Amino acid sequence: MSRIYLDYNATSPLDPRVRAAMEPYLDPGGNPSSLHAEGRRARAVMDLAREKIARLLRIQPREIVFTASGSQSDTLAVVGLARGLEKRGKHLICSKIEHPAVARSMAFLESVGFSVSRVPVDRFGVIHLESLERSFRPDTTLVSILSASNEIGTKQPIRAIGELCSERGIVFHSDVVQSAGKEELRLAEWGVSSASLAAHKFGGPLGAAFLYVRSGLPIDRVIFGGEQEGGRWAGTENVASIVGMSEALEIAEKERLGEAVRQRELIETLWQGIADLPGVVRWGHPVERLPNTLAVSCPEVDGESLLIGLDLEGLAVSGGSACSSGVLKPSPVLLALGASKAEARSMVRFSIGKGIGRPEIEECIRRFRKVFLRQWSG
Repeated sequence: MSRIYLDYNATSPLDPRVRAAMEPYLDPGGNPSSLHAEGRRARAVMDLAREKIARLLRIQPREIVFTASGSQSDTLAVVGLARGLEKRGKHLICSKIEHPAVARSMAFLESVGFSVSRVPVDRFGVIHLESLERSFRPDTTLVSILSASNEIGTKQPIRAIGELCSERGIVFHSDVVQSAGKEELRLAEWGVSSASLAAHKFGGPLGAAFLYVRSGLPIDRVIFGGEQEGGRWAGTENVASIVGMSEALEIAEKERLGEAVRQRELIETLWQGIADLPGVVRWGHPVERLPNTLAVSCPEVDGESLLIGLDLEGLAVSGGSACSSGVLKPSPVLLALGASKAEARSMVRFSIGKGIGRPEIEECIRRFRKVFLRQWSG
């Protein structure tokens, strides 16, 4: 039985074209911070990758800070910008459905004297602008709202949020990790001051990510060491992975529109194939959502048993919630949407990409129904 990988929002397979672009630099021959010829060659390769990313996103190369993960980028943005802006105020805003890297960074800042407002979302996972406006205070310095939910796929009104923040001189950070490669990123037009991206979400390698920080923003260090990345992120850069990230972003942008149409059709086919199962509920906005994501709850069966059964049946899907010490916890995102604990505990997220076609979706439907009905009737 062949396995079917349906967890692209967690990590996407490395595109063979990206692997080929990386191979010449797996041994860069020198540290890009070294002054000798080998180091300068490594630096030149990395600078070309930085320039390519900047061109694709319509930003300046100096506004890119290379890190090793989206979580690192989020932490640098939230903690670094909050501390850098501390003289102007200590009030921060995020949503109730942020990625843990943002949510826990906010909690840390609360523990050291900052004030945090967490904006609620509606049953589709959308932030209402009126709720955000009510959260603003004279001492608000930073807003961090993700562009799209990794769990349910709902997209936020980022441009409108950016306008509200710009009108008030508030710095706006967005975790756009899930949007990259799935929708056009116009950071400057959206009014985004800072944005986090990670290569492995759009066909690039693990261990490569970056933070966009608009020129002139004060950002404090959160990791100490060398002066890499303009003193904003210490540590020797991974040249091969950075090259791979730039190549993956270029490929994703070229193929984005066609893939979006294709993936949306496949996701709707998948939903139609399981929608009649007892008690199954679909989550996320019906229109404003990522094209590759389907999130459902199955409260009529045990969530953990369902995930185990699906894995044994060869389906790699996500529960969309944390698993700690063998106990499946309810998804905080679904709870924020008003789901019951049974619904939040029985979430299944399907997320697809380039390697998934109609045959895989049809086989997924067959296997999912088989596992679900066996457990439901049992």
